[in-house]
Amino acid sequence: MEEQKIELKQEKKPVNRKKTIISILIVLIITSVVFIILFNFNDFDATLKLLKTVNGANMGMAVLCLVLYAILWPMSLCFIAKQNKFKAHFLDLYLVGESEHFFNAITPFSTGGQPVQVYLFTQKKIKASDSTGIIVSNFIALMIASNIYAIASLVFYGKFSENFNASTAWMIGLGFAMNLFTLVFMILMATCKFIRDALKKLLLQFCKIKFIGKHLTKAIPAFENYCENAQVAAKRIFSHKTSFIGAILLKMLALLFYYAIPYYILKALGADFGFKLMPYIILASAFAITTMVWVPTPGGTGGIEFAFTTIFTASLFGGLSTDIGFTGMILWRALTYYLLMILSAIAYIVYEIRVKHGKKKWETEEAEGEIEDDSHITEL
Repeated sequence: MEEQKIELKQEKKPVNRKKTIISILIVLIITSVVFIILFNFNDFDATLKLLKTVNGANMGMAVLCLVLYAILWPMSLCFIAKQNKFKAHFLDLYLVGESEHFFNAITPFSTGGQPVQVYLFTQKKIKASDSTGIIVSNFIALMIASNIYAIASLVFYGKFSENFNASTAWMIGLGFAMNLFTLVFMILMATCKFIRDALKKLLLQFCKIKFIGKHLTKAIPAFENYCENAQVAAKRIFSHKTSFIGAILLKMLALLFYYAIPYYILKALGADFGFKLMPYIILASAFAITTMVWVPTPGGTGGIEFAFTTIFTASLFGGLSTDIGFTGMILWRALTYYLLMILSAIAYIVYEIRVKHGKKKWETEEAEGEIEDDSHITEL
């Protein structure tokens, strides 16, 4: 009974539309400031000239890679859910999986997607502890896939880090360490009781501060129960090794298309790349993104632009001009951040429409059931 109360409380935590709008405005403000700064150090006229010369066929291939990435992204979540007999319609699973990009894009460290996904499932009367199991497992599959690419990219560390100097090289170490730490922590969080107990003790320490304890103490039993249920669900999923490995492979395939996008963008801007350079571009993309995972701004804005321009103007890529590197970064961000965020937002809106339609259906069925029951009482 206590568990049911906890689940019901979690269901009452809606996505705050006001906060979402504020988050989007913050993203736009940060982006504007970053690009104003970047344009102060780059030739704006040269960028405009390059944009006018973009090769349509190669740019079309870049867009196709993004679309394939977006299509494949939710498939790992659907696959894990199906293999573990998760009670949700395939389309709902797919839409929730796709909506992750939008909420990640508007939150610091890209951490907003998973908590919102849990809430979205509760709207379909699914226990938060059950949905957390598949979402955490899916996130771990992603972290394993991204770390595989990141570690592989270190083979060319010397070439990719060529344009980093003593004052910026620390970013690389911090990014890779944080990416690996996140993976290890999430695995322990999903499987180890010791970590759960340690987190509880940490929260209790915070509760000794009166202001914090006043609000946090009451939530600790619910948190502990929630973590316990989530770990049970996650362990059950991890026991299905085939489905989990399948999820990792699906994430790796999706990321392959994602990391290939810069290849076609730079070719569209006139870079003389042969197809043999594609594997290097893929690993360089993984290297750039991993290097900046520590940046706390939504989508890593500010850091990822620097990493992209710095890495893709290295001698390995023919010593591309700063103008091509900078313009390529703008097009890359336009596709992989802003366009993807819009596509993900559409998926979220469609899901909310389905939820509202489902609620109306449930209310109608309940009303009809009450009428039938009343008529039955009258007859008696």
